[in-house]
Amino acid sequence: MPIGGMHKQRRGRNLMVAGILVVFILTAFFVTLYNMQGQTWNGG
Repeated sequence: MPIGGMHKQRRGRNLMVAGILVVFILTAFFVTLYNMQGQTWNGG
């Protein structure tokens, strides 16, 4: 099945959304690591 213009446009949009999600997840991860600095784990 040939890939038309609509498919290419949709793929580009999907990649953009995926990129935004990755950036958001990485930002949340690094903010969490930054906030956990200096804390120790007591184990309960």
